[in-house]
Amino acid sequence: MKIDVRPDGAAPLMVMPPLHAPEAVAVTPDGTGWRWTDAEGRNITLSTEGEALRLTISGARGSSLAWPLPTATTGTWLIPDGEGMAYKVDDPFWRAAHKKEKCLGGTTLLSFPAWSYLTEAQAVTYALGDGLLSDLCLHDQDGLQARLKHDFADGAETLDLLFALRPAEPLAPALFYRQVLKSRGQLKSFAAKAVPGLPRLFGAPQAYVWGDGRDLAFLDDLKALGVERIVLGYDQDPRTHKHLVGPAYLAKANALGYLAGPYEAFDNGQPEATADTPSAIWNDGLYPSGCLRDAGGKVVVGFANRGCEMSSEAIARHPGSPSPASRYAGHIADGASQVFVDVDAFGVFYDDHSPDHPMSMARDRANRLARLAVAIDQFRLVLGSENVTAWSSGVAHYSHGTAQARALAVWPIQADQSRFGVYWPSDRPAFFFAPFKPTADEARALFGAADRLPLFEAVFHDSVVSADRWEFGLMKVAGEERRRFARSLLYGTPTMWNLDRRELARVGPWLKAAQDDFRQAHGVGAPALLTGFRWLTPDHLVQQVTYADGRVLIANFGDAAWQGVASDCVRVIRPGRPRADLCPPADPSPFH
Repeated sequence: MKIDVRPDGAAPLMVMPPLHAPEAVAVTPDGTGWRWTDAEGRNITLSTEGEALRLTISGARGSSLAWPLPTATTGTWLIPDGEGMAYKVDDPFWRAAHKKEKCLGGTTLLSFPAWSYLTEAQAVTYALGDGLLSDLCLHDQDGLQARLKHDFADGAETLDLLFALRPAEPLAPALFYRQVLKSRGQLKSFAAKAVPGLPRLFGAPQAYVWGDGRDLAFLDDLKALGVERIVLGYDQDPRTHKHLVGPAYLAKANALGYLAGPYEAFDNGQPEATADTPSAIWNDGLYPSGCLRDAGGKVVVGFANRGCEMSSEAIARHPGSPSPASRYAGHIADGASQVFVDVDAFGVFYDDHSPDHPMSMARDRANRLARLAVAIDQFRLVLGSENVTAWSSGVAHYSHGTAQARALAVWPIQADQSRFGVYWPSDRPAFFFAPFKPTADEARALFGAADRLPLFEAVFHDSVVSADRWEFGLMKVAGEERRRFARSLLYGTPTMWNLDRRELARVGPWLKAAQDDFRQAHGVGAPALLTGFRWLTPDHLVQQVTYADGRVLIANFGDAAWQGVASDCVRVIRPGRPRADLCPPADPSPFH
């Protein structure tokens, strides 16, 4: 099987090379398409869906498929690697980065499972109906090449593939994928996830508070600074932290118009006496009996070799408390208006081979969706999670991490504690506060403006508020503050902060500007859909974004002014209103 497309009046263009050598099969008409079974025993159907060609391949559990995409020599891969990346096929930097093949999971590092191969003439676009157990893999071989991999398993027995020929535009995969979600009834907007506190999320910077940032006086500082909206989170342990958020803090934050609530996690289990976080403490009915077990029956060790990985199935089957619901109820009783649930939306799923609570990856995904949804549907909380992507977008209001692109570059940097910092002191961890100076290659991989695209926003801007990871607050990365400030305005993604009273005094003008400029650029209502993106200069450093309400934003990431727009500034053009140029404030005093 080989797939070509013939654009009007043009020569055929390969979409997929042959999946395997020629075989003799019986092809049967199926509605307006066809179906057959190949020599490997896979059932294949071919049909159309809207403007797309739809192909489904069903395989036996335990089998797999690897299908190279056509060889690329020029052009650009448009890939939602986090927020979105444009990888030029012949770029030496990206070729070197992919000397060893790197795979992006359809439910993890791909923020939605669609991508395009862009040329001057068109964008050949690919989308998966479901990214579970699918990977898009990139490697260098005389240019950046791609292949699709899929493992057939419970809940992923069928690979659902869509192919479309799109105009040659940078948002091609996002605009197509949004069409697919809408036509399939799978797009859930903010209106469909409404809870009482949701309007406070819009136009609000996001911050984690540490040390005396958890004291009432910090809230007075915010008010005095003129902060009208902010999302405040905290990861605290009464056994190790001197300053703690309590009901009085939450009540005052609520009275000031802020969203405030705790960090929560359900993925880790540890002995109560030695647990390093309250969220890892479960009762005797769940720990250690609720630990995941691998195919050999061995307990799966938790993140960073801490305790065990908890089985979502064991938690779901456990009667009474503790449970996700009982924890949400406790946060409500304390006065929380929002909760951040770590890990659950990230998209890494597990098989559990425990005879007491067996579970497939598909079942694990269903369990995580259910326990995120209950926070919204039952407890009416504003809910955030880590790296919300397409599969989890319907059960979250905000995401920490999706606005970050190229997440594979994050982990090696964080592992170098001598440069990035450690989780100490507990009330002001260097990991979150101490500035980190990236190398030129690190800066490009994580923040290079010319390689970035707002792909996730073009699909989900009216469904999920996305921000950077909590380790990458705006002031964390030295030398990138101004560029990241501008990109936040251009994309309509709020800034991230780690704060105590001393840090707020240092960076307060930046926080206030981040709030005020964001309001001027985007207002404080529910976000409007991001509809267009253009590079305005050959070096891709001047960029234009359009929104459904008619706004046009232009950002200059270059070193020199462009048509009056200064470096790292954003021009806001609204129909019928004077234009405004928004620039970062003066640099704050040095961190200490």
